[in-house]
Amino acid sequence: DTDQYLSTGWAGRYLNHQYPNYPIGFPNDEMPDPLALQIGSVLSPVFLSPTGFDALAIDESLNFYNLIDAIQDPTPNTPSGVELTYLRTVAKQTNRYAEVIKAAAAKVTQQSPYPADNYLAAQLKAVAKLVAGGLKTKIYMVSMGGFDTHAGQVNGGNPLTGNHSGLLKQVSDAITAFMADLKFLGVSNRVLGMTFSEFGRRMQSNGSLGTDHGAAQPVFLFGESVKQGILGKNPDIPVNTQAIDNVPMQYDFRSVYSTILRDWFCLPPKDVDTVLLKNYQYLPVIKSTACNMNMEELNNLGDNLIINYPNPFTSSTTITFKSSGGHVLVQVFDTTGRKMATLTDQVYVAGTYSLVFDSGALASGVYYARLQNGSLQQVRPMLKVR
Repeated sequence: DTDQYLSTGWAGRYLNHQYPNYPIGFPNDEMPDPLALQIGSVLSPVFLSPTGFDALAIDESLNFYNLIDAIQDPTPNTPSGVELTYLRTVAKQTNRYAEVIKAAAAKVTQQSPYPADNYLAAQLKAVAKLVAGGLKTKIYMVSMGGFDTHAGQVNGGNPLTGNHSGLLKQVSDAITAFMADLKFLGVSNRVLGMTFSEFGRRMQSNGSLGTDHGAAQPVFLFGESVKQGILGKNPDIPVNTQAIDNVPMQYDFRSVYSTILRDWFCLPPKDVDTVLLKNYQYLPVIKSTACNMNMEELNNLGDNLIINYPNPFTSSTTITFKSSGGHVLVQVFDTTGRKMATLTDQVYVAGTYSLVFDSGALASGVYYARLQNGSLQQVRPMLKVR
């Protein structure tokens, strides 16, 4: 909501929910590939999780460079040494991921045509190659700029001409080629696509044949598992509309995320609410068969060392954790990193244990339960509601 500031993104929270130990112990036999990939040089905040970025950035050429050399001096026992150890771990991990990405790309030697001089198409071509090459990566992100059309959005008032029309044609051509390529490669049933933007547009021209930033926008879903049709209706534009007026919202964009998490990634509804920090409207846009493809695999993703129930909760929740034996520390933090409670700090024999967290007068919102057991650590998001 507009009065709340979060330090994580919805995709990052989802990946953290599925793979709570990441990046420790990854890649591994269960998940040998990157959790998420973004084509580009800078990762989007959408991939931020409570433990950092859960994605890897690459370019559309799929070329890589060794990030570390053979020098691995021992790190000092200082705060900076801890950070250096983490950086080295991520660097080694990235190099290992580079090898599996290159191996997947090398398996695909022929693809169907893509339009030339279309940067979005070039990115989607790389994604299709990696999907067909067998990567188990859950989320891919590509991007295209130029939609901030404050001027020249149309030519002479004709909506079929101008910058916006040209941009939409590039998007259409790229997606058309992408879906044709996926079908050619035999993996079109494994992909669902969604568009999103950091801002919408206003409904009235600003006087420069353009529009200013707005609060609403259309969202496109595409793929074989998407139900055909349009959800919602064209907005009615009053005759006295001004350039500052927004298009009325019909659906909360987070409802789209919620539906994808439930009907494509097959998360149980209570886990969807945990990831999105709130319950959102369900939208009937994905075919019911989508979650039946790999249910056995989906049910065995990650190792939940710490969980809580109920979640969301109103005043108290039971936190259950697994101990492999030895010292166990369970603490609760708020979203700013402040420690709110220490629930246990002692030695346990191997087994499963439960503790009750009474939130008392704490404000509603997101909190994180953190388990530390020897070299293992895991963070669990919890949502307190009124």
